[in-house]
Amino acid sequence: MSRKKSRFVQRVEYVLYRGVAALVRAASEERVYRWGGGLGTLARRVLRKRDRLAMTNLRATFPERDEASLRATLNDCWRHFGREVLGYLRIQQFPLEEIAKRCRFVNPEVLSDAIARGNGTVLISAHYGGWEVAGLALLAHVDNVRTVARRLDNEILERDLARFRATTGAEVIDRRKAARPLMQGLADNAVIVLLPDQAVLPREGVRVPFLGRPAWTTAAPAKMALRHESTIVFGFCIPDGLGHRLEFDESIRVDELSESERDPVALTTRINGVISRRIAARPELWLWMHDRWKGNATGEGETNDAG
Repeated sequence: MSRKKSRFVQRVEYVLYRGVAALVRAASEERVYRWGGGLGTLARRVLRKRDRLAMTNLRATFPERDEASLRATLNDCWRHFGREVLGYLRIQQFPLEEIAKRCRFVNPEVLSDAIARGNGTVLISAHYGGWEVAGLALLAHVDNVRTVARRLDNEILERDLARFRATTGAEVIDRRKAARPLMQGLADNAVIVLLPDQAVLPREGVRVPFLGRPAWTTAAPAKMALRHESTIVFGFCIPDGLGHRLEFDESIRVDELSESERDPVALTTRINGVISRRIAARPELWLWMHDRWKGNATGEGETNDAG
């Protein structure tokens, strides 16, 4: 467990956050875009341990690529996330309808058809592209949306974020107590938004391929969808000029799966496959700084553990 931050540190972080937020909200989109790229470059130089981890992940995932190519991808990745951080701070001042105009939906019928079938919709995305912007844009189009988040370790920032979420109508569930509310949400035909692309403890997941390598992965999305006969929809938010586009390009109808396909491990493997293909197509948009393959020394020779 990490130690709780002192009140002084929390206040310093909060003052810095409010100062940066005020600055970017007063600036033009073009200027914030440029500042974001610079912020990402600065973060790369400061967060050297994370940069080394990201390069290790990229080398293992794309062994056929040379070092210069991987370095260029990772530099683009840092700049991308710098732009997303500042851009997200800026758009928080706008109403949801305005945010939705800045995030065009592609193939929205994939989502609307899933909602119309009933039994709830499990919307799968990843820490990829502009997932925070996508969440806000989704709220402008869909009434019954529920998502999961981890509480911030800065209590002042957490309260500020909670106030902002209240203005959007978002129902955000604490990750530590998420199971029952999410199951109830599916029973209420809600859209449950989940980002299952990060590592979990071995006791909490199954070990299935992710970007070509076994990785501990939560099976919760698969298990929930199977229990409620929910439709699984995939949505990924891609930068598009100074805005974004949210692409819905694939769905899985659980009620049409065969007996073997209804196995939670098999379905989790399929979910990972969709996410992996997206990342491989635009690797600079994914969060390579995360230790996605940690814990792989456990059961190294296996690929489908029950967890």
